[in-house]
Amino acid sequence: MKNDIHPRYFNNCKIYHNGQVVMTVGATVPEMHVEVWSGSHPFFTGKNVFVDSAGRVEKFQKKFATGYFAQKEKAEADRKAAIAAAEKKAAEERAATKAARAAAAATKPKKPKAPEAAPAAPAAEAPATEEKA
Repeated sequence: MKNDIHPRYFNNCKIYHNGQVVMTVGATVPEMHVEVWSGSHPFFTGKNVFVDSAGRVEKFQKKFATGYFAQKEKAEADRKAAIAAAEKKAAEERAATKAARAAAAATKPKKPKAPEAAPAAPAAEAPATEEKA
C-alpha cells in the first residue's frame, strides 16, 4: 500500500443534528452536521414533521404567488410572435429579391442563339480482321 495517498480516517466522527450528537461513526472528517437523520425522518418515526431548511418553502411560495406561470406564458407568446414576425420579414425579403432578379432579367438584352452545328457523321468502321496464332 502506498504511503501518504489516503485521507485521514477518524474512528470517532460525531454526527450532530440540531446541535446534539446523535451517533458516532467512522469517517474522513472529525464531525458532521446533518439536517435530517433516521431519528427525525417521518419515514422512520411515523410522525409527519415539517422540515424547512434555509427558508426554501417561503422562497417557493413567494416565487409562485406572483403569477410566475403567467409571466412564463406571456414570455413564450412574445417569443413565438417575434419568431413569426422574423419569418414573415424573411419571406418578404426573399420575394423582393426574387422580383428584383426577375426585373433585372427582363431588362437585360438577350443574346442571339448560335446556329447549331450539324451532327457529325459516324466514322466508318474499320473492317475487323481476325488473326490466328
